[in-house]
Amino acid sequence: MQLLKLVESKIRVGVPLPWNVRNQDCTLLLARGHVIRSDAQLEALLERGMFVDVEEFKAVEALEAPPAKPLESLYTRWTLSIDALETALPRLGDTSDGLDAICALADEILELAEKDADIGLFMAIRQDQAKHLRYGYSHAVYTALLSILIAGQLGWTAARARLLTLAALTMNASIAELQGQMAAQDYPALDRQRAQIRAHPALSVAILEKAGVTDTEWLTTVMQHHEQTDGTGYPQAISSVSDAAQVLRMADLFMARISPRQLRQPLSIQDAARLMFRDDKGGPFSIAIIKVLGIYPPGDFVQMASGEMGVVMRRGSEARTPLVAAVTDSQGKGVTTTLHRDTSQAAYAITGPASDRSLLARVPPERLYGYAVHAG
Repeated sequence: MQLLKLVESKIRVGVPLPWNVRNQDCTLLLARGHVIRSDAQLEALLERGMFVDVEEFKAVEALEAPPAKPLESLYTRWTLSIDALETALPRLGDTSDGLDAICALADEILELAEKDADIGLFMAIRQDQAKHLRYGYSHAVYTALLSILIAGQLGWTAARARLLTLAALTMNASIAELQGQMAAQDYPALDRQRAQIRAHPALSVAILEKAGVTDTEWLTTVMQHHEQTDGTGYPQAISSVSDAAQVLRMADLFMARISPRQLRQPLSIQDAARLMFRDDKGGPFSIAIIKVLGIYPPGDFVQMASGEMGVVMRRGSEARTPLVAAVTDSQGKGVTTTLHRDTSQAAYAITGPASDRSLLARVPPERLYGYAVHAG
């Protein structure tokens, strides 16, 4: 029997002992459940020497310890990130902890992007079309993810990627609720809504300044994220636009184009990429986005040369050759098993986006990636 010497902090006067107490020779002094009635009695026992069997002590500690919090899946953590932003943004200019919550959320998204960016892209591209009213928050979170990946592709520092993440989360601080309302409405934007949209960069900066943000690059990125180098942007119509603001604008616009609205269907990834490349005139930022996503990013639904249709799981070494999970047979009929297809092989080469997207609703991420739990 291995003994552990007890100290005063482990024993409470008037409370039954949770273990048997012994002397140094293992002789039983006090049985479990005995109550020490006074400080004087406790002091005398400690002076004599009180010991407990190590295994018995550990067993009691384990019973008294709070249950370990179960690890959350990456899918859950992305959803909770949207919840966190929905809670934090309205408090940003009013409470001191609002800014702390935004900074903590930025670190969470950076960590999620590092753990498994493909799952993040899957969540971004396969957004729930029934949750239009949360669009303002989900859009900011997934724009932050895309911005992080672009920054990595461009070789930017970790500090600069974090600043870009903070700007993405707060760029629409003044209109997040309005964005959800507009995504859910079945009529075109009203004049007053358009006016709010055009004013929102400056209003969001004002909220950040009220919250105590003094980082000029963060504020400038938010202020300029709708400006364009040809001077046709807003709210200031300037032509000298920071690189961070240009990246954020392109990530923002790309995610907006592929996101569902009540009034219109989302653009395909390929159409959104073509528009972005055209608007940027093939510049380095649009090229970086295409390199980051590939032609068929995770979450896209594709047709293969085998006749099968499948959901893209992971980006491949080449833009056109991702790993795909087949969810139909060669006749287009749904299957219960999920087979992984390497589209770099001619038999499974992608022939284009799949036209029948009705099967997508029955393909949860767990079917493709498993439970996807990561510690940390």
